[in-house]
Amino acid sequence: MSTAVAPTAAAPAEKRGAAVASRRTLFAVGAVGLTVGVGGTILVATSDHLERPLAYGLQIGNVILGTVAVALYWLVRRPGNRIGMLLLALAAAFAGVSLQGAADPLVHSIGVLFDAVVFALAYYLVFAFPQGRLTRPIERLLVAAILVFLLASFLPWFLFSPVVSGGAPLATCNAGCPENALMIADRPSLAAGTGTLEEYLAVTLSVAIGAALVYRLATATRPRRRALLPVYVPALVLTIVFGTFRAANVGLIELDAGSVDVLGWFLTVARGTLSYGFLLAIVQTAFFAGVALKRMVAHLGDDPDAARLRALVADALDDPSLELAFRIGGSGRLVDSSGDPVDLAAVRAGRSVTAVERGGEQVAFIVHDDGLDQDPELVRAAGQTMLLALDNGRLQADLEETMEELRGSRARTVAAGDAERRRLERDLHDGAQQHLVALRVQAALAGELAETNPELAKARMLKLGRELEDVVDELRALAQGVYPSLLRDFGLVDALAPVAGRASPPARLDAKGIGRYPDETEAAVYFCCLEALQNAGKHAGGAARAVIRLRDGDGRLSFEIRDDGDGFDPQRASGRGSGLTNMRDRVGALGGTLAVRSSPGLGTTIAGSVPLAPP
Repeated sequence: MSTAVAPTAAAPAEKRGAAVASRRTLFAVGAVGLTVGVGGTILVATSDHLERPLAYGLQIGNVILGTVAVALYWLVRRPGNRIGMLLLALAAAFAGVSLQGAADPLVHSIGVLFDAVVFALAYYLVFAFPQGRLTRPIERLLVAAILVFLLASFLPWFLFSPVVSGGAPLATCNAGCPENALMIADRPSLAAGTGTLEEYLAVTLSVAIGAALVYRLATATRPRRRALLPVYVPALVLTIVFGTFRAANVGLIELDAGSVDVLGWFLTVARGTLSYGFLLAIVQTAFFAGVALKRMVAHLGDDPDAARLRALVADALDDPSLELAFRIGGSGRLVDSSGDPVDLAAVRAGRSVTAVERGGEQVAFIVHDDGLDQDPELVRAAGQTMLLALDNGRLQADLEETMEELRGSRARTVAAGDAERRRLERDLHDGAQQHLVALRVQAALAGELAETNPELAKARMLKLGRELEDVVDELRALAQGVYPSLLRDFGLVDALAPVAGRASPPARLDAKGIGRYPDETEAAVYFCCLEALQNAGKHAGGAARAVIRLRDGDGRLSFEIRDDGDGFDPQRASGRGSGLTNMRDRVGALGGTLAVRSSPGLGTTIAGSVPLAPP
């Protein structure tokens, strides 16, 4: 999904005309809703056959008017979403329920029939939220179960009962209740049986619906859970109260008359406030958008880099896996906050892409959890912050500089890998291979002597065994130069302890609270320490002393190699070989940092750190 954050230039005349027509349509819908809501309130409140006509009339008026108002708000704020139209359909169904206040048997019976429509439509709305359609098999299954429940229990009871009244607690009829004009046969016993079946099925269905709502909330990502809560919480309350009320009706739960009455009022309130959850869903996005924008701007600073901007936006949108993509140069290439190339066509499932526009041009993109598609105000606030940072100009330059550094680092890494392979090939050819060839010749000669001079052949074979051990040691040393076995098997402390012991100048190892870490992290720190000790041996002087410090804290593994030797001028360090460059490349590949502090005569400190959870 791709949504533009910044609007384009002025809309064409036909779009302005469509907007005016849309406003007129919404005004007309609002006027009709107001008329129907007031009419339904009066019809129910003045009824002679309802036990609590005034209370029921106020509830009906509140539901119709409130649902229409929320529907219009959705149509204005989310014009492409079906939730607005579904809310209007629910308001129309409640208008049909208000016909229960009519004295005419046919009109009253139609009003009772609309109870089933409201029940099915309300839960369809809940499960279709926020996309406006059913997207999961379990949701479709539950809506189908609701329809089966209504056809299997409610409709037979309705068709065989001589008198019917609404299912809401306030809809109970008195002795003057109109007859059921839609009855097809007067079968009171059959009606009573299907009515009892309806109660049991309602309890079972309530449990299933409640479990589905809780499961959806529990398994949703944080942005999606935040979007669902305003609707799911009142729906869950309504479901629990409805199920409990029906369980009390058939004796599954023992409640006295007063408790049942209180439970009925809870059900009335829950039924009347469900629609307002949809209003809160939009209001909260605007609130969070304002808070997020304020927080991002406050922490943005004058010179934000791409990584800091990504962290700010991810924190504000409560989406840790969020990533930003920026257009670099005139080529239109996209890179992420680390400077790596980005392919928006390869975005994985569950993620959405929102474009950030400036002057009609897409200058950046936000790759985020698709639950944020229902919070466009929040994503728009993030886009505004990105535009502020991009307009600063410094961010673009930093990204281009990062790309150059990455290209240089990768080129050096490839070159170093090629050089290392050539060294290994040379060492194997000039050392172990030549040694093994000589041993093969000696073994052949010893075999010839076995018949003529067994004692001399035996001595030659013993000598061959000792030389084979030397070859094994040589190969082992060569392998350890690539990845030491101590480091692989026991970790940094055990691998660096012997290195520090035989270092020149002598080094002391200070490693408190250091455990095991990913292989690439341990290798980077180990070889950086090794390189730093080798540099100290070359340049610190014979009387120098060194210390290696390792620390684990704040989500990073830090290392420091300090000597009290001759020191040097860091500005002129390019002449000291490729060691410092290799160290920077090692920690940079893991998202880490490296700093060199030295002055002539004051020793040298090389300090670095790598994140324990690489970006």
